[in-house]
Amino acid sequence: MDVNSIPKLAPGCRLHATEPILLVPEGTLNLAGPAHDVLTQVDGKQSVTAIVDQLLSQYCGAPRETMLEDTLGLLQRMEERGVVRS
Repeated sequence: MDVNSIPKLAPGCRLHATEPILLVPEGTLNLAGPAHDVLTQVDGKQSVTAIVDQLLSQYCGAPRETMLEDTLGLLQRMEERGVVRS
């Protein structure tokens, strides 16, 4: 996955409507910190760069490079677990 990738949730995975939880076929993943905000932007239409731009508008003052690294890291870990695809 890179900044031009367009991530989407894998089939059978979805965000809980009211809790910071990702529902996956084999259970749930509790989302800590900004992970929920990142995965909320994962819609299969936006690139990682566009997702980071959206997050920067929510987290005023956050350094772009740090946000980009953290977002890519999260998405790569989620891709390794099979819940995000690019």
